Order: sequence, then structure tokens, then C-alpha cells
Amino acid sequence: MKAVWGIVLSALFAPGLMAQTAEQSLYRQAYDAVKADDQARFQQIRARLAHYPLLPYLDYYQLAFRPGAADYNDVTRFIREHGDTPQSNRLERSYLTYLAQSEQWSQFLRFYPAKPSSTDLLCMHYQALYNTGKQGEALQGAGKLWMSGQSRPDACSPLFKLWQASGQRTQEKIWQRMTLAFEAENPNLIRHLGANLSGSLQSYGDQMVTLFEQPAKAMNPAYFSSNPYSRKLLSLGLARYANQEPEAVLRQLALFRSRFGLTQAEVKPVERAIARRLLLDRSLAQRSWLDNTVVRLADPDITELRARLAIWEQDWRGLSGWVKKMPMARQKEDRWRYWMARSLEVQGQKKPAQELYLETANLRGFYGFMAAQRTGVPYRMVNQGVKHVPDWRTASQRWPFLLRVRELLSMNEITAARAEWIHNMDRNPVAQRIEFGHIALNQGWHELAILSSIRAEAWDALELRFPKPYRQTFSQVARERAVNMSLLYAISRQESALYPMAQSPVGARGLMQLMPSTAKETAGKLGVPYRSEQQLFDPAMNVRLGSAYLKRLLDLYDGNRILAAAAYNAGPGRVKRWRDQSENKPMDVWVESIPYKETRNYVQNVLSFDLIYQHKLQQPLRFMSDRELNHAY
Repeated sequence: MKAVWGIVLSALFAPGLMAQTAEQSLYRQAYDAVKADDQARFQQIRARLAHYPLLPYLDYYQLAFRPGAADYNDVTRFIREHGDTPQSNRLERSYLTYLAQSEQWSQFLRFYPAKPSSTDLLCMHYQALYNTGKQGEALQGAGKLWMSGQSRPDACSPLFKLWQASGQRTQEKIWQRMTLAFEAENPNLIRHLGANLSGSLQSYGDQMVTLFEQPAKAMNPAYFSSNPYSRKLLSLGLARYANQEPEAVLRQLALFRSRFGLTQAEVKPVERAIARRLLLDRSLAQRSWLDNTVVRLADPDITELRARLAIWEQDWRGLSGWVKKMPMARQKEDRWRYWMARSLEVQGQKKPAQELYLETANLRGFYGFMAAQRTGVPYRMVNQGVKHVPDWRTASQRWPFLLRVRELLSMNEITAARAEWIHNMDRNPVAQRIEFGHIALNQGWHELAILSSIRAEAWDALELRFPKPYRQTFSQVARERAVNMSLLYAISRQESALYPMAQSPVGARGLMQLMPSTAKETAGKLGVPYRSEQQLFDPAMNVRLGSAYLKRLLDLYDGNRILAAAAYNAGPGRVKRWRDQSENKPMDVWVESIPYKETRNYVQNVLSFDLIYQHKLQQPLRFMSDRELNHAY
């Protein structure tokens, strides 16, 4: 049974080798003792750590390393007494897994009678119901979980075997799930399910696999019939191929519809796929069909794409019409308020345009700042503070998790400290999260202060959202590189939330999220000693190299922050391609039309954050320079 828990424990905090204090040394010894199941030594050391902040961690390990010996009452007592630790959730999950794998089903339901939220534990829950006499409810739940286009966790396999044994996994249901997997673009699941088809459906399963890999085959009428399964395949195949050749599919769609008797439900996903591709390609072809289809589909995302095309083409009258066809909630977003005002302004409707601009200027962010600049009203910089922030002694006595966070940070266990912080943010009300954020700010835990504002969705808490750590470093480097300090902070805030140990899935590191190859090249040009990518976790080195790379981009684009920010995120090559495809677009039109949503949001955030940091650094406020605003993109 220990293997079950080992999987969970491998991802948990374990004491590192950087301990310096006597208590930290004892803590590491206690950890080693409990891991070796030396209970006598563990208890001896534990007695010397009675007031140590991380004592709950040791008690957790004692239970987690010995699941078979963990008494039900001990586990529930730990969770009850240490609910403010992330270990309480981990122990709960681990113990449930242990009870399931040891087939203690009654104990499983006694320990956690409610439905778990995670899929793997929910599968175990239904398995427990099945084995305690509630087969009907269990099998019904199993069927709903199984019917998904996504792969399911291995923990669900025993439940699904019970469901299959009951005769409920029919050939028809296998086929239905294969269609969901096709739509979810999950070829491995399609193949896995197809291997379980038999009889007349087997050939259709094989055909589905072929169509996923070679969607052009959907254009061959000889490949299909009016059989319902064949019609479904045709619909799936055409929708997939439409992403490559939308005009070709559209030319054949009426023929297919007539020949095979496709229903409206079967045609709709094909039409949506055609419309989406034409819009993304900014195609001029089939415009009448496209506009009629966008109206008929009444799909909010497709309608928004059509509005974006109107922005790109600067079809201001058309833009206002498309915005009005969006759901009201979307129309009220600051983005679409701004563009509605922009379209009205260009059409000469000055008064309603001005009213909309002023409404939008009350919303902080890219569009609010753009609206403020267009109308000449002050930028919105309201800061949500707190009436009173307790001193450290008072706060740490009231909330012991703060002592654990401080201890973990002193041991350089930043990931574990962040886990503690997030756990306690999420179990407290919004006002309390903001207060915790200010406590973190007073302690110099800047990334945790930002985390607090995010978990509280406190977008007006500017002190928390935009702290100024490493100020001397940023100030010195800004002078050396002749780059505005506010811009360096804005890039770092967007890239890493000012978390010096940040690392992206592709390997970017540190405050300014430098790729090791970029850092090495930049260091070589600067003559800076660069030996290891680990140096990028040093804030001084990271900001030094990151600012140099940013300066190169600013010089490349003649100081234009819009183009430099886009290139910092997506690369200069993509920015060149986007500029080549553009013909003297206004600034806001070009930014709104950046093809990558990530880069589009990135540029807007960096420009907005730059203005906020100008405010915080008490600099003159300038959202867009005249040169940036009037440049032809």
C-alpha cells in the first residue's frame, strides 16, 4: 500500500539541505527518522520541536509515510486541527486513495460522504457506493463520467469495469463517446474506443480514425452514405477539413446536404467551422454567406470574430452593428464599449461617442486608459486599501500559517510557502485575503502580496497588485540602459508577477522570463559572465540581461513600446509578419488585431502596467506617446 502514497508524497515539500538554524536541523533529522520509520527517534526529536512552526508537517509525514498504520481517528484529528495547512487537503486525498485501494468502502464513505470534485476521487466514490449496496446510483454516475471526449484517470478503470460488466457499455455508447473524442481532438481515445467496436459499427470506427488523420477524404462523396453513422462521420470530417479549406467545403456543402439528407444539426458545426476559418483568415470570399451565417448561428464567439474583422477592415458602421448582436453582457465589457464609442465617433456621432468614452474611462485597464486619453480626462488610479493592518506579532499569533510561511521562505522552500499562502487565501473571505496581502507587503513578500490580490480579485488594490521589489536594481539598470523604470517593472510584472523563481513550461526563467539561449546571447554581447541558466533566478542578473534584450527591441522599433512588447512576447519574426500583413492601420486597430490572443493581451497589459507604475513611481503619466498613437502600423 505504501506505493499508493508514495506517488502523492513525491510531489510534496520535503526539507532541503539549506537549513541553518538549530530547529531547522532538528526538523530535517525528524523528517529522515519518520521516513525511515524510526518512530522512537522521531518522537524523541519531535519533543524538542514542540513550538516549531512546521511541526504539523512532521505530524503529516508520520501519517502519510505509514498509511496502513494510520488510525482513522488520527487522520480526522489532523485534518480538524490543521485545516489551515495544505497538508490537510493532501492527507484527505491520500487517505481516500488508500481506503479505496485497500477496499475499505464503508470507511471511505464515512470519511468523506459528499461527492468529491476531482474526477479520480469521484470514481472512487461511486465505486464505494457500488460496494456498499447502491449499485444503481453508482452505475448511473459511472456512465456520466465515462461519456466524455477527454481521457479519464486510471483510478476510474475499476469503476468502469463494473459499469461495463453490468452491460451498460453498449456499442452505441462507445460510438457516441468516439464522436466526443473526435470533436475534442483526442485521437488516442478515438483509437482506443474504436478497438472495442464490433459488428457493423467497426467499419465506421475505422473510418473515423482515417477521417481524423486525413480530413480531406470528407470531400469524397463515394466515402459516405445516408446511414446516420455515415452522416455523422461526414459532418465531423467536413468540420475538421473546413479548418484547412473552408471555401472548398462550402462549395460542396449544399451538394452533400441534398445527397445524404444532412439535418440542420449535422450541418451547423460544419457551417460554424467554415465561418470561423474565413474570419480568422480575414477572407474576402463568400462575404454575403458569411454574414448571413454569423447572424443565423447567433454564436457569441463567432459574432465577436466578425466584429474583430470589422475592426481590421475599419468598417465602422458594420462594427457597431456586430457589437449590437453580441449578448448584452459582452457588449458591456470595456473592450466593446470602447470600440462602440470608436465606431460612433468615426461616423460623426460625437455626443453618444463621448458619453461611451467617459463611461469606459471609469474602468481601469487598456480600454479605460485609451478612452481617457481620447477624451482628456484623468486616468483612473483609485487604490483600494485597508483601514488597519495588524503588526507582525499580532498577526502571527492570530494566524499561525504566517509563521510557517516565514519559516519556509527562510529555508528557500518557496513553492511550499506559496502553497501555504494560496491554501489560506482560498479558505478566508475576500476582505481577509486583502489584509493578508498587506501583511505580506509589510514583510517584503511581494509575490505573495500579488497572489493575495489575484485570489481576492481585488483589481483596485494597486499596492498589492503592483509592488516595487528590487527597486534599487530596477532603478540602476533603467539608468544604465536608458529604459524607463516603469516599463521594466511592467514587463516583469506581466512576465512573472515579480516572482524571481518563476519558470515557464518552455524554460523561460526569472523576473523577466528570459530563455537561457537569449540570456546567453545577450550576456555575450554585454561581456557579462554567464555560466549557468540558474543565474537567471538571481534578480540582479535577470533584470540586467532582460533589460538589455528589451533595449535592443526598443532600438529596433525606434522606441515604440507596442512593437517592442509584442516582439518580447512573440518574437521579432512574428511581429514583422504581422506588420507586413498590415497597411497603415491605426494603433488601436493593429493591437486589437494581433492574431495571437496571448500576445494581444500581453501588449495591452504591459502598456497598462507601465502607466500604473508611472503613477506609483510618481512620474508624469503618459499612456501613449503621440508618436506611438499616430504611427501607421
